[in-house]
Amino acid sequence: MRVSLKLIYLFYFAYLGFCIAPTKLVRNKIKSWLLDASEYDFTDIKEGIRLHLNESPFEPPQFIVDAVKMYLSKGNRYQHPELLNRYRELAAEYSKVEPENIYPSVGADGSIRAIFYNLVEPGDTIVTNYPSYSMYSVYSSVRGTKVIKVNLKEDSEWWRENIDDLLVQAEKAELVIIDDPNNPTGSPMLNGKRELIGQLAENTKGFVVIDEAYYEFGGYTASPYIYDYPNVLVVRTLSKAFSLASYRLGYMIANEEIVKSLMKSSTPFDIPLPSLIAGITALENSSYIKDVINTISRNREILYQGLKNLNLKVYKSITNFLLIKDNRNLQEMLMRHGIAIRKLYDNFYRITVGTEEQCRMVIDKLGEELENSNSK
Repeated sequence: MRVSLKLIYLFYFAYLGFCIAPTKLVRNKIKSWLLDASEYDFTDIKEGIRLHLNESPFEPPQFIVDAVKMYLSKGNRYQHPELLNRYRELAAEYSKVEPENIYPSVGADGSIRAIFYNLVEPGDTIVTNYPSYSMYSVYSSVRGTKVIKVNLKEDSEWWRENIDDLLVQAEKAELVIIDDPNNPTGSPMLNGKRELIGQLAENTKGFVVIDEAYYEFGGYTASPYIYDYPNVLVVRTLSKAFSLASYRLGYMIANEEIVKSLMKSSTPFDIPLPSLIAGITALENSSYIKDVINTISRNREILYQGLKNLNLKVYKSITNFLLIKDNRNLQEMLMRHGIAIRKLYDNFYRITVGTEEQCRMVIDKLGEELENSNSK
């Protein structure tokens, strides 16, 4: 039986309509701000030297690995509530607050996500520095909030916050979120100063979040002020100085009522058992991070001086990374040698401080590449 070409086309377009219509129907049901939201974007590598994600170059101590191994066979069981309570107690002791002031989370991002999903609503105004941790903008767009970005000011080899503008914008905001030290500049911002933090807390009609992901490197904190200013929240992680990035452990320090409310939105078993054991063991033996911090700080100076000697515009930092400004493709140059760094925007690059050997390799290989590019 012969089938006409017209009939074939008819069935074909009907099929296309069947495929497309459900997709369009679903898209119409998804909130517009979620459809328009941008994903967190980065380029990863499986092999080579990873200096693009601000990870610790040092593996967790063996005593943490051994402690986790003891619990791996219990993968069929949920973690016990007393383990979560123990984690909160240790985080509180480490932070010099009460356990009731600790909200445990899956990485610092878990705390930040809880804030965006529970303490702000679509249409609210968020104020943050620019540049800053890119996930603030991601969560803001996903939640359908308005973001006001206050530009940092370049000050020789550092970056400074525009505190006057921050205070003005805070008056309009339901949430002010500041990473301190700042990512990606590595500069101190509010610097744990009570006066500045108090002014922000009093100026805003909502909450002030201080993201202290790099607290251990900066050495200052806003955590004592949660008692004087109940709308101040402090977020921390065990990913950096504690060398536990893949375990995804963090916590928030906040007013007891805020913690109680946020705990209601969490499931009882958010943090996996191996991660809890790693966090508990790390906090019980937290003195090990001193060597990590000291070594990274020493390596940071080696990397900083080496990059300066290459006549690169490199900024000072109190963290585990450095910011560089250059109009050449430094990322591509280093990738040719299996070294990954983070390309940001407008000719800015961020390099994580690695081992001394890795830092010297960056200096050597980048020097070779720059010399070759200059000779062409």
